[in-house]
Amino acid sequence: MPILSVFFGIIVRMWHDDHPPPHIHVEYQGFEALVQIQTGQVSRGNCRAKLPLSYRNGASPISCNCWITGNEPKVSSRWSAFREPIMIKLLEAHYRGGHQIDLIFSDGRHGVFNVKAYLATRHGPLLRPLQDEIYLQRFFIDAGALCWPNGLELSPARLHEISLLPIAA
Repeated sequence: MPILSVFFGIIVRMWHDDHPPPHIHVEYQGFEALVQIQTGQVSRGNCRAKLPLSYRNGASPISCNCWITGNEPKVSSRWSAFREPIMIKLLEAHYRGGHQIDLIFSDGRHGVFNVKAYLATRHGPLLRPLQDEIYLQRFFIDAGALCWPNGLELSPARLHEISLLPIAA
């Protein structure tokens, strides 16, 4: 999720192809709020309640609604540009055993990456260590990709294609 601004520990972000209405994500010390771009109103969460006391004043240039008001034209144009096709990122990965990894993607979809099946069709020095179940479990997520300490990084878009579970009706 691109960072639009960082100030006084407050992070302002925007998702690609996010749900309407147009909004930003405001984060502060692990708390998150959704703030509507056109109105500056918090639609989910309570941005002001978690800000340091000196920044809660509505007249402060770093309050949620004041920041959005001062940056509305730039943020609105960014929102429009982000309505392009979604860029898939991997948000969570959990080892489930049997050389399988549960995946959660930025579009909300879930999948299971069957590493054994993947390795049956692909070869190379970076992939060889994944045959060892202990090493396989050393995965981590970096920039939305599934990675291992040896430098192997698997594309989140490709993992999305090969591991999605059917959508429940």
